[in-house]
Amino acid sequence: MHVSRPEPFASAPPAPLPVRLRRAALTVAFAGAVGGLLYAQAIPCVFASLFHTPCPGCGSTRAVLALARGDVHDALRYNAVGPVMALFIGIFAVQAFVSVLTYGDVRDAGEGRLGFVLKRGILVLFGLELLLWIARLFGAFGGPVPV
Repeated sequence: MHVSRPEPFASAPPAPLPVRLRRAALTVAFAGAVGGLLYAQAIPCVFASLFHTPCPGCGSTRAVLALARGDVHDALRYNAVGPVMALFIGIFAVQAFVSVLTYGDVRDAGEGRLGFVLKRGILVLFGLELLLWIARLFGAFGGPVPV
């Protein structure tokens, strides 16, 4: 006898509006808290703390903050891929937020043509960050980003 497992969101109805609004508010509060901590540079890099060397994404937060200040030179110096990765992750987060508002969960995050492009783009950008990291470890592009 074959027992099929139902897909978690396949036919689940949307959550009631008050639940969706509460979940959306919690999502915004969490994202705001994490964003604030990143802005304050209060979240240390675990990789750098453990291995005393920059991680593959090292400089990404500083690059995004530099770009937000309009300092393109510093953004490229810290991590040229970081701001593009942050943009892709930000769009993915907005897609997840819209799904939370619509259904009360993240069932639509990463779906559709935009989701396909975002997921593939994030993978490609991560590969580029790895290549940049390796090149910097060998002294290219100004060497490793200071930890």
